[in-house]
Amino acid sequence: MYKMIALDVNGTLLTDQKELTNEVIEAIKKAHRAGVKIVLCTERSYDGIVKVVHDLGNQFIDYAICFNGALVKDAKTHTILSRVNLTREDLSYLYLLSERAGCSVHFNDEHSICTPNQHIGKYTIQEAYYNNVALYYRNIYDLPEKFVPSKAIFSEEKLKLDTFINQLPKEFFSRFHALKSGPNFFEILNSTASKGNALKALCERLDIDQQDVLAIGNQDNDLSMLAFAGKSVAMGNADKIVLDIADDVTGTNNQNGVATAIEKYILN
Repeated sequence: MYKMIALDVNGTLLTDQKELTNEVIEAIKKAHRAGVKIVLCTERSYDGIVKVVHDLGNQFIDYAICFNGALVKDAKTHTILSRVNLTREDLSYLYLLSERAGCSVHFNDEHSICTPNQHIGKYTIQEAYYNNVALYYRNIYDLPEKFVPSKAIFSEEKLKLDTFINQLPKEFFSRFHALKSGPNFFEILNSTASKGNALKALCERLDIDQQDVLAIGNQDNDLSMLAFAGKSVAMGNADKIVLDIADDVTGTNNQNGVATAIEKYILN
């Protein structure tokens, strides 16, 4: 039997209405009672999944891989197990790129979001809302000393954002780990940060073989996690690239797909 389940949150655990179904909650509880470690793997901050953890039942969630792998926390003790960040030099570089392209950018740390854009875009506001964190306007050269940036996000309407991405220089993608986490969000991380790398390090810490990991996801930012796991399952609503690489496909996030996969691979 698998010893760990790595679960994406948006579009996987949560329905399109950002809710958990009773079927998914019960399946996760049953898996945990069977001795399986439950790991939430998300682009959100840790603060941004507190409600999800509460609704699932705090005792049933073991670890949280946040910011697409830039931060890993023990969900029971809330201690940081690993963290990789962007530098102040990185933020200045990203801000100048955003200015040249007329593209919104904001920076996330564990408990807040800062944006150097005086006109704060609607997707930045949305990001702060879903992460349950404070949002501040800050000059790029006047960020608080205690601000430790886990990631940056360019956010725009899909066509404008895709045009911006396509015009980025090649060296950009060697300097950062960059990926889309939705049609309107392009995330920039430390080059070593990914859900897959964080999951690998967590398995090494817990002495769990990768073949004993079941991973379930739906978007590009889940690819590294799915590639690492012994069994990868794509949601029925997953992006085509995810569907193409996954070992199996379950129902959509609105059809209790996570519960179906857990029943199939853990409970049966």
